[in-house]
Amino acid sequence: MKKLIYALMMPFAGHLKHLQKAILQVRFYKYYKRKLQWKNPKSFYDKIIWMSCNADTSLWTWLADKYKVREYVSARCGENLLTKLYGVYNMASEINYEKLPDSFVMKTNNGCASNFLVRDKKNIDTNAINKQFDKWMKYPYGDLTGQLHYSAIKPKIIVEELLVNKSNPTASLVDYKFYCFNGVPLYCHVLSDRKFNTHDVNKMMYDIDWVAHPEFLTRYDNMKELPRPSCFEEMKLIASKLSQNINFVRVDLYEVNGKVYFGEMTFMPGTDCDYSEATCLKFGQLFDEKQLISADEMRKKIGLEE
Repeated sequence: MKKLIYALMMPFAGHLKHLQKAILQVRFYKYYKRKLQWKNPKSFYDKIIWMSCNADTSLWTWLADKYKVREYVSARCGENLLTKLYGVYNMASEINYEKLPDSFVMKTNNGCASNFLVRDKKNIDTNAINKQFDKWMKYPYGDLTGQLHYSAIKPKIIVEELLVNKSNPTASLVDYKFYCFNGVPLYCHVLSDRKFNTHDVNKMMYDIDWVAHPEFLTRYDNMKELPRPSCFEEMKLIASKLSQNINFVRVDLYEVNGKVYFGEMTFMPGTDCDYSEATCLKFGQLFDEKQLISADEMRKKIGLEE
């Protein structure tokens, strides 16, 4: 249904940025069945959405860019946290597959669920892949979802190292999503057994001591508790470093073969995360939506003046 709705909206994508508030209201109402609080917002999504429409979100655009964020991560935590980068392209026709390793992951830098995993390039149809990425590169994800900070990202295709757990090579990676408020990671939303390029996944919320909080979520049919990761303390330190001076950001990390890798940074978690209203109110009380830092201010703080 979501794909059908977006397909119907595509011809009007160039005008949708002027309907940002309406689009965000519709997406929010689908899951929470109420109107957004535009005046004096208190709950989590009310604050996040208020910021997206009323504040300087240049930092969001910089750090949500899956390519440009690498510069920030390297400055804050070092390059060791990053996967190997094999190439960056403005269009699919630029990719020389012969020069790429046998396995890799391809993704766009400005959207969601626009990834392609290659486990053995001898078994891929490069023409079909290129056609798919040509579509993804033109897909106005930011305009269609009301997340205009994505619309400001110049589309690119990036090719990176494919991370594989040696103990279970074909399984999806466990995604550790740290909810960080004013530089402090307080909760971790853990996703496992994800069906590729979908939101079909098992979930569980943990506090910073790895105590499970299923009551934070509204759906119980897709919950799964996992053992505490061996690198959990290191991941908390990394999440703290990456979220310094930011009132709210979700920092996504992976633990693969005993090593931590950076995933992405998200400023507007989807309203389909299954958080209860009580959880949203709790999260909303943890930060001030009006205390935002711009991309220029952040670059100066970490010594990356252009």
